[in-house]
Amino acid sequence: MSHLLADPTVALVVGGSTDDRDRVRGALPDAIEAVAVADRDDLTERLSARNDVGCIVAVGVDEAGFDDAVEAARAVSDHLPVVAYADDEAVAAAVAGRADCRYLPRSASVETLGAVVDDAVATFRERRQAAADSGILRTLLEEGQMTMFAKDEAGRYVRMADVPYTPDPEEFVGKTDPEVFDHGSDADREAYEDDLRVAETGEPIRRQIEHFETQGGDHWSEVTKVPWRDGDGRVVGVVGYALDVTERMQLKRRLEEQQRRFDEFASYVSHDLRTPLQVSVGALERAREGHEEAFDRIERANERIEEILADLSALSKGDRTVDLSEEVLDVLDVGVSSTELAPLVEQVWSVHGTDDATLEVAVPEGTEVIAETEAVRPLVENLLKNALDHAGPDVTVRVGTTDRGFYVEDDGPGIPEAEREQVLEAGYTTTEDGTGTGLAIVAETVDQQGWEVDIRESETGDAPGARFEFTECPVVVPEPAEPTGEPVALTGNVDVGDVSVAGSATPGAADGSWRVVGDGRDIWHDIDEFHFAYVELDGPVRIEGRLDELEAVHEYSKAGLMVRDTLAEDAAFAFVGATGDHGTETMWRHEAGAAAGSDQLEEPYDAYPWYRLDAVDGTVTLSWSTDGEDWHPIDQRRIDLADPVVVGLAVCSHSADETSEAVFENVTVTELDPLD
Repeated sequence: MSHLLADPTVALVVGGSTDDRDRVRGALPDAIEAVAVADRDDLTERLSARNDVGCIVAVGVDEAGFDDAVEAARAVSDHLPVVAYADDEAVAAAVAGRADCRYLPRSASVETLGAVVDDAVATFRERRQAAADSGILRTLLEEGQMTMFAKDEAGRYVRMADVPYTPDPEEFVGKTDPEVFDHGSDADREAYEDDLRVAETGEPIRRQIEHFETQGGDHWSEVTKVPWRDGDGRVVGVVGYALDVTERMQLKRRLEEQQRRFDEFASYVSHDLRTPLQVSVGALERAREGHEEAFDRIERANERIEEILADLSALSKGDRTVDLSEEVLDVLDVGVSSTELAPLVEQVWSVHGTDDATLEVAVPEGTEVIAETEAVRPLVENLLKNALDHAGPDVTVRVGTTDRGFYVEDDGPGIPEAEREQVLEAGYTTTEDGTGTGLAIVAETVDQQGWEVDIRESETGDAPGARFEFTECPVVVPEPAEPTGEPVALTGNVDVGDVSVAGSATPGAADGSWRVVGDGRDIWHDIDEFHFAYVELDGPVRIEGRLDELEAVHEYSKAGLMVRDTLAEDAAFAFVGATGDHGTETMWRHEAGAAAGSDQLEEPYDAYPWYRLDAVDGTVTLSWSTDGEDWHPIDQRRIDLADPVVVGLAVCSHSADETSEAVFENVTVTELDPLD
């Protein structure tokens, strides 16, 4: 595009005699440099050597000579004009069928010729710049991988960039944000209203932060919108771009959370220590009176005080990072911790429960919440204490699980709907001696863990009651099963999705070893592009194995175990495996056609090289291990799977033109028999 650096002020004069060419050269305006050329070869050579040609003047040519001049011009630019200065009806007819060409009879004055050439050069200058601008914009829209857009005055898309994780650009045309997106919030409507405001007022919006939610989590964009004006300066729409600032906003959130924990730490300590201190003081009086059993209560209360101090210290620090040595990895559980729910609830109740109150634990044995005990215990403790404080001395408290979390409910008077958001705020209390910190601790834990909490009426007892239901909270309910026979071999391999480079899967020398090479932009949202070595089986089914090597070409290159409903691109699936730089990743699409979500666990690389995936009656449990013997669940999802399923090894490079290679060892696929 270096020709854009040169002003097109040169007219090449070809054809006719030397006198004819000199006459034309003398007729052109002073601002245009006229250069005479002898023939077509000379014309072609000069066009290839110069970037400042703005017009070709063909003098006295016949139709063939005119065609030669046009062909030479089109080799340089689709818009380079050719002015035919001739007396030939065939040439006049040929000009009429050619864009950017003009005909002028030899009888016209040289002044008229000069004006025609001057106008042709000016038109070419404008069209050349417009074509360059259009090409630049088209390249940015198609190749820039940055969200750019143009909308009309009604907020409807006219053009949209082709970027990953968004619908096809053609699907945007003629639609507004609320019609294209479905983020489940007011973000789309607010963005649409901003479009209308910019188009109406002509005032730009610059670097505005917009937040929206997808199945993959929270995302933020920094959006700039400016008025789109026509040649007369009238606003005809909006032009803008959006930058993904999710990482920046997540960091900001973490810093704000740390500051808030620091500010609230003292009040939390005071609140949570109060009950065991009261128990200890009361028991001390009974001990002085000679009641020896009181010493046991004092001991339990003191142990609880120590636990509270440890728990609140961890809560104040949030997610902890530790520089782990190889020796520490052998003995320390890193990455994702889990808490067995029922024993924790019963232990907390043993400290705070009363003789008249009743606890019902409707939790299957072995059910685990995928979170540290230090985070779960304060939440459970404050919910149980809240029920005991507000629902009466003979309250019944019930704890149970849901499809995607757990709940704590009571049979007390409940919480009025108008107050359900307020009760989670720090300082809110309905009693004169209350501190308002108990349920705020619950809200803090929920926010820290990335869960959701919904307060509603209880399903326990006749009274309205209060029910705290926690969702987006990984809870693993045991699905006991055992293999029914010998392992089943992987029998096929295929590229799923529109990959650029074909993948491959090759069994290794040892039993259960595989080398899998895969391309693909991603496995997330509406993109399924990867290589898959698989076998088709009727469920229930288990696959496990060790990821020995991953040659990552991107921080989100991934390799692991997958179960899918079918081999279709938008099939329901679950995945567990490793990424290049973000530790273990779990992924899922709950039903065909839905957006796929993911979690990265960010544990130290190679801390958990073993992975397992169990699919039993639509429940998929994802686990990891350090040695292939002691397994720890890390997630469980309901996935819409129907027999037969396809299960195997998946590798995605997270790149359009590079492949990643993974080596798996000890891979086994077995059919399962669920245990009663």
